[in-house]
Amino acid sequence: MNEGWCWGDGVFYTKYREDTINEIRNGDLTLDHLNLDYSKMTDDELLQLYFDEDVFYYTEWNDFEDEEDFQYAEFSDGTIGENPDY
Repeated sequence: MNEGWCWGDGVFYTKYREDTINEIRNGDLTLDHLNLDYSKMTDDELLQLYFDEDVFYYTEWNDFEDEEDFQYAEFSDGTIGENPDY
Protein backbone atom coordinates (compact mmCIF):
# COMPACT_ATOMS: atom_id res chain seq x y z
CA MET A 1 0.00 0.00 0.00
CA ASN A 2 1.65 3.21 -1.16
CA GLU A 3 -1.23 5.64 -0.70
CA GLY A 4 -4.49 5.98 1.16
CA TRP A 5 -6.35 7.61 4.02
CA CYS A 6 -4.71 7.75 7.42
CA TRP A 7 -7.32 7.88 10.19
CA GLY A 8 -6.38 9.78 13.33
CA ASP A 9 -2.70 9.48 14.03
CA GLY A 10 -2.43 6.14 12.28
CA VAL A 11 -5.20 4.32 14.14
CA PHE A 12 -5.97 2.57 10.87
CA TYR A 13 -5.74 3.10 7.13
CA THR A 14 -8.03 2.68 4.17
CA LYS A 15 -6.51 2.21 0.76
CA TYR A 16 -9.48 2.55 -1.56
CA ARG A 17 -11.92 5.44 -1.84
CA GLU A 18 -14.83 2.99 -1.83
CA ASP A 19 -13.67 1.44 1.45
CA THR A 20 -13.21 4.87 3.00
CA ILE A 21 -16.73 5.97 2.05
CA ASN A 22 -18.14 2.66 3.27
CA GLU A 23 -16.42 3.09 6.64
CA ILE A 24 -17.88 6.59 7.01
CA ARG A 25 -21.41 5.61 6.01
CA ASN A 26 -21.59 2.27 7.82
CA GLY A 27 -19.33 2.22 10.80
CA ASP A 28 -17.60 5.37 11.92
CA LEU A 29 -19.14 7.32 14.79
CA THR A 30 -16.52 10.07 15.03
CA LEU A 31 -18.76 12.91 13.85
CA ASP A 32 -22.10 11.68 15.24
CA HIS A 33 -22.18 14.72 17.52
CA LEU A 34 -22.80 16.87 14.41
CA ASN A 35 -26.13 15.09 13.80
CA LEU A 36 -25.67 15.05 10.03
CA ASP A 37 -27.72 12.96 7.67
CA TYR A 38 -25.02 11.22 5.64
CA SER A 39 -27.62 9.86 3.23
CA LYS A 40 -28.13 13.42 1.95
CA MET A 41 -24.41 14.00 1.39
CA THR A 42 -22.37 13.04 -1.65
CA ASP A 43 -19.26 10.92 -1.29
CA ASP A 44 -17.12 13.96 -2.07
CA GLU A 45 -18.89 15.99 0.61
CA LEU A 46 -18.28 13.24 3.17
CA LEU A 47 -14.60 13.00 2.31
CA GLN A 48 -14.23 16.76 2.54
CA LEU A 49 -16.08 16.89 5.87
CA TYR A 50 -13.87 14.21 7.40
CA PHE A 51 -10.77 15.96 6.08
CA ASP A 52 -11.94 19.36 7.38
CA GLU A 53 -12.72 17.86 10.79
CA ASP A 54 -9.24 16.27 10.96
CA VAL A 55 -10.63 12.75 11.18
CA PHE A 56 -8.26 11.59 8.43
CA TYR A 57 -5.98 12.77 5.69
CA TYR A 58 -4.92 11.35 2.36
CA THR A 59 -1.26 10.57 1.92
CA GLU A 60 1.23 8.83 -0.30
CA TRP A 61 4.40 7.17 0.87
CA ASN A 62 7.27 5.44 -0.84
CA ASP A 63 7.48 1.69 -0.94
CA PHE A 64 11.25 1.76 -0.56
CA GLU A 65 12.94 1.88 2.79
CA ASP A 66 15.88 4.13 3.60
CA GLU A 67 18.13 2.11 5.87
CA GLU A 68 19.45 5.32 7.45
CA ASP A 69 15.97 5.76 8.98
CA PHE A 70 16.16 2.42 10.81
CA GLN A 71 17.03 2.60 14.50
CA TYR A 72 18.45 -0.94 14.39
CA ALA A 73 20.54 -2.62 11.74
CA GLU A 74 21.53 -6.17 10.89
CA PHE A 75 25.27 -6.48 10.49
CA SER A 76 27.21 -8.77 8.17
CA ASP A 77 27.84 -11.25 11.01
CA GLY A 78 24.07 -11.63 11.52
CA THR A 79 23.87 -9.65 14.76
CA ILE A 80 21.41 -6.83 15.27
CA GLY A 81 22.29 -3.60 17.03
CA GLU A 82 21.96 0.17 17.00
CA ASN A 83 22.23 1.55 13.47
CA PRO A 84 25.32 3.77 13.39
CA ASP A 85 23.64 5.91 10.68
CA TYR A 86 20.49 6.56 12.75
